[in-house]
Amino acid sequence: MKQGSLTRRNFVTAAALGAVAMGAAAATGCSAPAAKDEAATDAAAAEGESMAAADYQNIYADGANLMPARKAKCPGPRGPVAFEAELQGSVDREEDFDVVVVGAGIGGLMAALKAADMGAKVLVLEKMTRGRGCFECFGAVDAKIQKEAGLEIDRAVLLDEIYRSAYYRIRPEAPRTYVERSGEATDFWQAMLDKGANGFIITPVAEAPATNGMPAMTQFIPSELGFYDSPCLPESAGVRSGLSGIYVCLEMQDIAKSAYPENIDMRFSTPAVQLERGEDGRVTGVVARDADGYFRANAAQGVILATGGYDANPEMMEAWTRPEDYAYSSWWNPGWGTTGDGHMMGLAVGAQMDPIPHPVMNFRWGTPTSFADFRTWNAVYFGILVNGRGQRFVREDGPFQVVSNAQNAQPAFGKNCWYIFDEAMSEGLEDGGFEEFKSKGWLYEGNTAAELAEACGIDAEGLQATLDRYAGFFKNMRDEDFDRDLNITMPFTGGKLYAFTSNSNVLATVGGLCIDANCSVIDMDDEPIPGLFACGNVSGSFFAGNYPRHIPGTSIGRAITFGYVAAESAVNGTIGVGPKLDGNAPALFAYAEGGAVSDEALANSEDLGMWNPYAPIHGSSLDYTPEQLGGNAMACENCHEYRAGGETVADGMKWLAE
Repeated sequence: MKQGSLTRRNFVTAAALGAVAMGAAAATGCSAPAAKDEAATDAAAAEGESMAAADYQNIYADGANLMPARKAKCPGPRGPVAFEAELQGSVDREEDFDVVVVGAGIGGLMAALKAADMGAKVLVLEKMTRGRGCFECFGAVDAKIQKEAGLEIDRAVLLDEIYRSAYYRIRPEAPRTYVERSGEATDFWQAMLDKGANGFIITPVAEAPATNGMPAMTQFIPSELGFYDSPCLPESAGVRSGLSGIYVCLEMQDIAKSAYPENIDMRFSTPAVQLERGEDGRVTGVVARDADGYFRANAAQGVILATGGYDANPEMMEAWTRPEDYAYSSWWNPGWGTTGDGHMMGLAVGAQMDPIPHPVMNFRWGTPTSFADFRTWNAVYFGILVNGRGQRFVREDGPFQVVSNAQNAQPAFGKNCWYIFDEAMSEGLEDGGFEEFKSKGWLYEGNTAAELAEACGIDAEGLQATLDRYAGFFKNMRDEDFDRDLNITMPFTGGKLYAFTSNSNVLATVGGLCIDANCSVIDMDDEPIPGLFACGNVSGSFFAGNYPRHIPGTSIGRAITFGYVAAESAVNGTIGVGPKLDGNAPALFAYAEGGAVSDEALANSEDLGMWNPYAPIHGSSLDYTPEQLGGNAMACENCHEYRAGGETVADGMKWLAE
């Protein structure tokens, strides 16, 4: 029997996570809870209530420094947690793979396809019936389609904006990997989609400058790409945010089955519940659960976590994010699988997590149940946003997260905020929409500011003063309060006034396990954990404060890029033993077999560029193609007698010199 993932020391530091296994995790099932299944949802909620937010905060035991924050209850969805600190049964089966990918969303599928394309035997574990893949667009730098379109992207400008948006509270390695490898990853993605049956195509997306106000970075960083020109997409995909991504995700699942039937084993309704880490420190695989019980999935080359965020885990939200980011927010969440399983599995084996408070992808234009109905967009775009005192508090055309943050900072976490607009601004909001929103208590009207204020509970004098002051700005076309661009909006023209309720909207959490440039998860000593990688929203080291909506496509951009890079790193054996494939660099075969190396082989190797990615004298693994790099880890061990946690590279260098 292998050493389990939780040593006594690890279990002590992760003990606070144990309630997950005893509570909501026990109900981890085959599908997301249906909205109509109130009994099941209530039961899961009742189980989860036994876990306090502090249970998630105390993961570092004596190393924790808990910061006081105003207490608030998270109203978000409660999904089925898969992680188990202690198994509730025995492991009676064992299977061997090269790579295990946990999560079949966009990042996990990208990782699976890349690893399979490199010849690896891949197991994909997904706890839900379908992997989540909800997105509109994504970002990349110097992809083939961008070059063909003549789009020039200044990498330095993009990197600087990523750093500045995080207030430089991040290390440069992960963002640099995104900028340097995203184009390559995108080209691979298109090549994979070309294997599908539906004809998905990636094309540049031009975002309207008026929507971002900071200003829109698409003017300076034309890095946004999407699928809107794909003829296979239904018309509704252009209206419902995120729908195009769901179709793409399903296509990638089909491609995995059809193009790589011998390489990819994809299992739904099969959660990974624990990581396993050996005595030498290497993550060797996972323990998973299916209808027949627990089984061990060994991963010779690595485990890639692609489990998404934890926006469907209220206790984690309360422990790791700001209360104002969730207290009076709604959720735009097409799946309930994002419960922080990968975060907790990583923490249980000693991984480092982004510092608190974690960044949240929170947008403006929320309604009490979800994202604003597209029928209201025209009205709220031209209107003004006020609090319960009738006062404006933000530039309304600012980036989504900026407006959301300002709203959350209002009294009672933004509970009483309203978009105010008039009849002229409401064009496109049909009678049916008016009646529907009125019946829900979201929309009120009045012939005067006083009537409107009385109807919805806004301070009447404050609202009238705000409307008068705002009208005056149009005389000189200058918003003296928040510098809104008045050239792309309109003044109030008289007639009936409307108030539409508004709150922030949570889309995802974007803080996670810290990673390095190879997408290896790092530990509390800032060293990579051998055999453990992360991509997408379970990974960190990229955002701080907020998700920067004004930068084109970094969320899905990093998911596909880091899935690609994580797979490459695992299969190439950046830590541990990699596969031996045809086409290796000339010297590597001899090294891997432990044999002598000829002068000619060494010269050929030098011509290609040195190959050890961990020693500066050898340069970068990027000097080789993935095929050439296959087997480099075995070569490293024979040449340098080096394995993570074993002998030093210096000893190997002495051997090489002799």
